[in-house]
Amino acid sequence: MPYTGVILLVFIIFHLINFHFVDKTETTTFQLLSQAFANPVYIFIYMFAVIIAAIHVSHGLWSAFQTLGADHPKYTPFLRGLSIVFSVVIGVGFGFLPIYVYLLG
Repeated sequence: MPYTGVILLVFIIFHLINFHFVDKTETTTFQLLSQAFANPVYIFIYMFAVIIAAIHVSHGLWSAFQTLGADHPKYTPFLRGLSIVFSVVIGVGFGFLPIYVYLLG
């Protein structure tokens, strides 16, 4: 968790610099996305960050249930499976965005 957390923090700063703290008076959000995802390096960085986020979310969701006291031999396999499925859904959902924008451009 600390390693994935640090990687995500660096990516969040990178993401904010590229998408949030830019002048949006002359361009739309889709144009920003199109320009960023036209570069394969940015697609790789984004996909890497999404995979790291999915791993982080998987462990975080399972740990949240464990913290709430749901750590029981009967429930733990289901909760671990649920956290993996949830993280895959999140990862695929966010990972699809750069590929979709790249294919449109």
